[in-house]
Amino acid sequence: MNLLNRGQIVVFPTNEFEKWATQHSEETLYFSENPEPSVYLIEEEFWEDELMIEKYRKKIMARECSEICLDQSKWPVVKDNETFFRYFKAHLGIMVVDLLDTDLSLEELEL
Repeated sequence: MNLLNRGQIVVFPTNEFEKWATQHSEETLYFSENPEPSVYLIEEEFWEDELMIEKYRKKIMARECSEICLDQSKWPVVKDNETFFRYFKAHLGIMVVDLLDTDLSLEELEL
């Protein structure tokens, strides 16, 4: 078990994101009452959740939207945290523990 030197933003899609996604996906999407979140690793120590969302919301939106639709012109325009929170619920934390004994592997994502 290892403590990673990262914090995290855990992002859950809201009904608003689900509505957008079902309008722009070429495949049938199945959203449940408890959708699976995405976890984004960030710096280990921070003091203001709102500042972390402000810092990373564009990257998070790009990653989440690109899973649904590659045409960026169809993505929601999110210029502030208030709008971001219409599409996602977010929980932030400062501790990430790796429970496995195997090495982490990294894969670079392109947007």
